[in-house]
Amino acid sequence: MLRYLLLVICLLMLQMTPFAQTTIRKSDDDTEKVYRVKPLPELAAAAAGLGVTIYAFQKINGKDDFDANALDREDVPAIDRWIFPENTDRVSKASGASDIGFYGGIALPFALFVHPDIRQDWFDITTLYLQAQALNGLLYAATPIGPSVVDRVRPSAYYPEAFDDGTAPGKDLNAFFSGHVSTTATGTFFAAKVLSDYHPDWTGGQRALLFGAASIPPLYVAVQRVRALRHFPTDTVVGFGIGAAVGVLTPHIHKRWQEKHRSSLGLSASFVGDAGAVGFGLVF
Repeated sequence: MLRYLLLVICLLMLQMTPFAQTTIRKSDDDTEKVYRVKPLPELAAAAAGLGVTIYAFQKINGKDDFDANALDREDVPAIDRWIFPENTDRVSKASGASDIGFYGGIALPFALFVHPDIRQDWFDITTLYLQAQALNGLLYAATPIGPSVVDRVRPSAYYPEAFDDGTAPGKDLNAFFSGHVSTTATGTFFAAKVLSDYHPDWTGGQRALLFGAASIPPLYVAVQRVRALRHFPTDTVVGFGIGAAVGVLTPHIHKRWQEKHRSSLGLSASFVGDAGAVGFGLVF
């Protein structure tokens, strides 16, 4: 079912392009891009970020085991306490469903290359996307807002009968925040932001529909991660917010840099014009 949902979302995002009258990709001289990207240093930074994330994952997954029998569900805030089911029969199925949504969200930005203008900028877009996912990974695994500092017990650990002698693995202290949800949201909101930036004349309603569609996969993953007893609802809410912010802001910042670059060219042309070569300066 989810694979068809992701397909519909992908088609919706791509088929909205006929509604656009123009694109922002090129200016009149056909040389101006949407984003200002320096691929080599930015790819190096993304690789470094992914390397730090991998190292940090080894640490957060190496936490000491703990006694699940000592846990009390009454210690869980009321906003999260309601999610405990009477039995865990649904856990395995929900976990598999969340993984499908997770991988679908990661892959979605690459569907943007069906769009001819975006496909011409594939290297820049890929660079930006790798940066976005590297930043998302760092925020999860290597900052004080993630499980490298925050020890929050996963809901599954509140079922000590599931563990030999009631001892839960240390990685079950990594509930906050949901990396599955944040990674999925990074992918889908990145795709929506890029598609939106290439069509500046889209109406507010079209953009609302686009970002609404981008919300569906991470929301689906959030529900399944809760059903799989891997996260509490608040873990997924925070993950959704972080992933959406990273997915949108990474291309947006590079777009702003490009706009500032255009402004500096305009000032330079004006100066040349004062020297008596207005027309030539503006073309340059």
